[in-house]
Amino acid sequence: MNESMPNRRGFTLIELLVVISVIALLIGITLPALGQARDTGRRTKCLANLRSIGQGFNLYLNESKGLFPLVRPLHGTTGTPSNPSLLEMLPTYLDVEAPRHEIEGDPTSFYITADVFKCPSDKVADVGDHEWEPAWRTEGTSYEYQPGLAMLAAELLLVVKNPQVGVSKAYEKGVESRPMPIMQDFGKWHKLRRSGTQQNAVYYNDFHADWAPPEDVTLLAKFLEDVRRYGG
Repeated sequence: MNESMPNRRGFTLIELLVVISVIALLIGITLPALGQARDTGRRTKCLANLRSIGQGFNLYLNESKGLFPLVRPLHGTTGTPSNPSLLEMLPTYLDVEAPRHEIEGDPTSFYITADVFKCPSDKVADVGDHEWEPAWRTEGTSYEYQPGLAMLAAELLLVVKNPQVGVSKAYEKGVESRPMPIMQDFGKWHKLRRSGTQQNAVYYNDFHADWAPPEDVTLLAKFLEDVRRYGG
């Protein structure tokens, strides 16, 4: 007795194309959301780093009567007893290992540094000693010490007698009641959907971490006037 074979019907070309189109549409919807989630995670981690660094500065200020450390603003770990670098001073207050070169004794080698000094979005930078490398690998950290830059400018350009006092008091006063950044991303790595690419900053008045406002030349001039007045 012959039994008929079951009728097996495969996908038609049109049905297969419809399935592929649906899958492509789902991927197109999902990937941007995943990318945004990753960007949000990186921004959150960067802000957390800056809050931790701000707490370290707070500990230092409690010991220094409110004066910011007079250290070189530039990256790198090599300083002198009278002119240390930021990365020699700050790790003590963060309870982390100071950044060090991969090859001991070779200042041209890349850095090994703690996570708190790394911005997750600092992946490829066109600044530093080696182009197209993360700033933390070439400079020891992803962040720049803004009061140090201000002290250097006050000493060399404004000829202020006591740049440490001048800058510290100017930060304490603020400019038109606006806070000033202490640590800031070395590059503009974070892209915000509403306002474009911005930088992060830790602010002096309460050490909260937030997005840095656009640069204001007028406010900067007023800040430097305060530095000159307080620094003599």
